[in-house]
Amino acid sequence: MLRISLAAALALFVVVPCEVYAQNAGQETRELVAALDKTKYKKKEKANVSVETYIDIKNEAAVRDPVDYDGNYESEDSGYSLSLHVERDGMVTGRGFDAINGETNRRRTFVLKDATINGALLAGTKFYENGEQRKFEAVFVNRTVASGKNGNEIASRDTTFGIGFIETGTGSEVRVFLERR
Repeated sequence: MLRISLAAALALFVVVPCEVYAQNAGQETRELVAALDKTKYKKKEKANVSVETYIDIKNEAAVRDPVDYDGNYESEDSGYSLSLHVERDGMVTGRGFDAINGETNRRRTFVLKDATINGALLAGTKFYENGEQRKFEAVFVNRTVASGKNGNEIASRDTTFGIGFIETGTGSEVRVFLERR
């Protein structure tokens, strides 16, 4: 009876932390996905002419087999890039470059180490060539961009797969989306 009780207690101590970690990763994923969403509406009027522009960006976590995330990801303006290598055993490595202060013609390269994938959440550390290290969290998403005159008059709607994160090193927060190439 003592052996059964000890085995049950040991199983409980092993399983509970795993469930808590999974819940934390799920919560972090939801928060990051929500932070990447954005809606903009502008209306300008001049001499009886009205011009409206509307953009709505929605993201949905894209949970896949981790090896399916292997590949190259780039921003539209080429200010950011990430090349990921994901092995069957779960080992994740990567390298890429970030824009410096939002300037796409000035970049600094990094190596992604100590990386893990949990669901759609990628977490690791960026090691820059100058020795700086930064914690990195990103989420794999299906990103839908709807644009038109306003919310009721959508002219186009496009969905792409990629990875999104919030860049905070420049003194302000910048939403970054890297499309898979």
